[in-house]
Parts: sequence; C-alpha cells; structure tokens
Amino acid sequence: MLIAEAVDTLITLGWALLAWLAVAAAVASIILLAAIALGWWAIRGLWRAARRPTSRARLAARRARSRYSEAA
Repeated sequence: MLIAEAVDTLITLGWALLAWLAVAAAVASIILLAAIALGWWAIRGLWRAARRPTSRARLAARRARSRYSEAA
C-alpha cells in the first residue's frame, strides 16, 4: 500500500511539474515575443528618424545641382 501511494504521488507531482513547465514556457514565449516586437518597433522608429533628414538633404542637393546645371 505504501509503495503504491508513493508511486501515485510521484505521478501526480510529475503532472504538476509538467503543467508548471507548460505555463512557464507560455509566459516566457509571450515575454520574448513582446520584447522582440518592442525592439523591432524602436529600431524601426530610429531608422525612420535617421533617414528623414538624410532624404531631405539629398532632395535639397538634387535641387541645388539642377539649378546649377540650368544656370551654367
């Protein structure tokens, strides 16, 4: 009787451990995906902010070149 109860307890504890592992994996996945999404959003924002002045400067340089070639 005592051995059967010990085996039953081990099986129950095994299932409980498996459930905790599944919950922990789901929470870790959500946190990881949220961190990736937040990082992607931040990098995209920085990239767009960095490109705006550059593209404006390029546009101004093109306009200045076209004015110069028209004047020459």
